[in-house]
Amino acid sequence: MEMRDFILHIDILSVEVKIDGNDYRFGVRWKAPDKPYGETWILQSYANKLTGEKDLSKEQIEEFLEIINAKWNWNMDDF
Repeated sequence: MEMRDFILHIDILSVEVKIDGNDYRFGVRWKAPDKPYGETWILQSYANKLTGEKDLSKEQIEEFLEIINAKWNWNMDDF
């Protein structure tokens, strides 16, 4: 999975991602994590750049979200 062209506007991140030879545009929204290792990005939208279709499998979308949601310990009281 190759990512490029990151654009951040307030709390929305737009990123181009190449998956299985196809280019996609993803939009994800920042959120504060609910727990120390919680997710920080929520999928808002995505589309195949060539066709405009939403043709990824649930597993492919989950893999993308797993990559961008780093497993940070946000509990600052531990430091």
